[in-house]
Amino acid sequence: MMASRHTVRRLARNLLSPTVFSTFLLLVFSFGAPCATSQTWKPLGPSGGDVRALASDPARPSVVYLGTTDGHIFGSEDGGRRWRLLGMVGASRNAIVTSILVDPREPTTLFASSWTREKQGESGGIYRSSDGGRSWREFGLAGHAVRALVAAPSDPDTLVAGALDGLFRSHDAGKSWELITPAHDPELRNFDSLAVDPRNPEIIYAGTFHLPWKTTDGGQDWVAIYEGMIDDSDVLSLAVNPSNPEEIFASACSGIYRSDDAGLHWKQIQGIPDSSKRTLVIRFDPANPGTLYAGTTDGVWKSTTGGDHWRRASASDWVINSLLVLPAIDASGSFRVLLGTEQQGVLISEGMSGKFEPANDGFEHRRIVSLTLDSENPGRLGAVLANASDAIVTTDDAGETWSPLGSGLASASVRRLYSTPDGWWAALTSGGFARLDANSGRWLRAGMLVERGQISRAGAANPAARHIRPAATEFRATVNDLAFSENEWFAATEEGLFRSSDAGKSWSLLPFSLLVLPVDCVRVSADGTEIRIVTLHGMVFSGDSGRSWKWHDLPLESYGALRLEVEDATTLLAASPTGLYISRDRGTTWSKAQSGLPASAINDVLVRPEFWVVSLESNGLYISRDRGANWRRINNPAGTMGPDYFPILEAGIAPDRIYAASASESLYLLDLSSPEVLATRLDSGH
Repeated sequence: MMASRHTVRRLARNLLSPTVFSTFLLLVFSFGAPCATSQTWKPLGPSGGDVRALASDPARPSVVYLGTTDGHIFGSEDGGRRWRLLGMVGASRNAIVTSILVDPREPTTLFASSWTREKQGESGGIYRSSDGGRSWREFGLAGHAVRALVAAPSDPDTLVAGALDGLFRSHDAGKSWELITPAHDPELRNFDSLAVDPRNPEIIYAGTFHLPWKTTDGGQDWVAIYEGMIDDSDVLSLAVNPSNPEEIFASACSGIYRSDDAGLHWKQIQGIPDSSKRTLVIRFDPANPGTLYAGTTDGVWKSTTGGDHWRRASASDWVINSLLVLPAIDASGSFRVLLGTEQQGVLISEGMSGKFEPANDGFEHRRIVSLTLDSENPGRLGAVLANASDAIVTTDDAGETWSPLGSGLASASVRRLYSTPDGWWAALTSGGFARLDANSGRWLRAGMLVERGQISRAGAANPAARHIRPAATEFRATVNDLAFSENEWFAATEEGLFRSSDAGKSWSLLPFSLLVLPVDCVRVSADGTEIRIVTLHGMVFSGDSGRSWKWHDLPLESYGALRLEVEDATTLLAASPTGLYISRDRGTTWSKAQSGLPASAINDVLVRPEFWVVSLESNGLYISRDRGANWRRINNPAGTMGPDYFPILEAGIAPDRIYAASASESLYLLDLSSPEVLATRLDSGH
């Protein structure tokens, strides 16, 4: 019979010394052994992402943790070189992990603070993990937007949390909390940074959106400390010299300040240009307090003269959210600097080299907006990434390695990516298309809008004779979907359905009703005779290349179709806000898929001869191998949180493989042939 964790803990504590016991717990509970589904789900990248918080274990500096902008916690056992997803703080995808603390007495005990912006307002709280970050539970201040969390260096039981509505303190390692600032005070609010005197836990420094404050009696009395500081400075970071508590650094939106008298007077530090004055974090080198690092919105700066002189130590276009200086963690004896950035992920510099390199092995935390397979090469994929330095990336080896796809497009400017008979095309947020020019490697605007009939009949039959009238304008409709027949392209847009007979060079409106309605989805047969579209008001089908149209409706309880997939000439699948509907008579009648499939909005539908897979908005992935008669839930990959991880599905290069693009964990290859992939019950998966 397997012993419980509590039994293992009790036996180990009785048999092992305190030091050995702590190491034992770390090995047993920290990152754990690979789970049984590790071969079923294969993470493919792209690597990197946004990092908001970094922390290390004081007893074992090689153990490092990072927190993300959506509540996830990753861990590393080799000083930040390789990472593993551990768990999630809370249940909200909007939870920004603002701080992580490691209990120096119990290395498997972690604390994290979060700040969440929801529709109903800002929220957050404190969370605690007792198993090295794998599982978390609320641990006070629920509903408070906590922007900073620190432990008193001289008393690990004393925790201080800075929230938007005040400053809170715990004397019992987070079990209970008290407000130590006046309630509803107009100034003592909106706390963004904290520091505690290394020798006296009653002395607390706190930075607000406006100015810094100080208490010397644990919060009974507060004094604004801003002499020499520009008024209305958002104090983003505070750092106390561990060897000289009188020396304090404050980073603010107006620059970096130093105080040599415990905050009574401040002097603005020169040497960092105005473009880098928004300094998000400042840190001392623990082995050499005369060396400081400043993480700014324009890279990282370093001073070896106690802040008197600075030099840029990184690329200028990096945004540094967090910074960690690790002492020697291996035989080389060199220290290590870790940067937590936006877009770039983790960057590491070893020793005195000063050169920062990506360290994102295992940290694959991208949100994929669009994914497409190259129609000519099944091992080649293209992806559009949200909030990334490279808007579009591609892989030629089924996800093993990734590289930027072209130049000239910003991340937020791309809605969808398509593999067309003319190469890579992108639908732009501003409307219209861009085409990747194979010669220059740049994305160029493509497509002209012409009135119906402007392309001559000779041009439609003879590509060499195609011509466009000079009055044609640039095609700027917002594209929702793109489909191809053997001779024509079809674009579903917010301004109706458009057709091109010259590989996207020119587009004309293809009317399907008396009104011009937005079209969300288009499906076309290979010969172009069958055209099926989804609009806001229903589905419209044509069996004669668009000369005549017939409306089709789902049942009223469906609330309308969102997208359409075609299995064969007679079998159609329609995704709706309430579930999946199936027609087996060309769309004349529809029935709702049940038998194990929960009622939920559908993110995506993948139809293959061997199986159908759907991604449900609130219930995850489900598979049917009998053409929709029965459904089974697919287990999520190990470590991932939440059921709505995979809004985009694509067929893989093998019959039982599919690609699942996640909302935050980049791309996975899923092996559907493995029995481990299915949930054990034939129900809705609860």
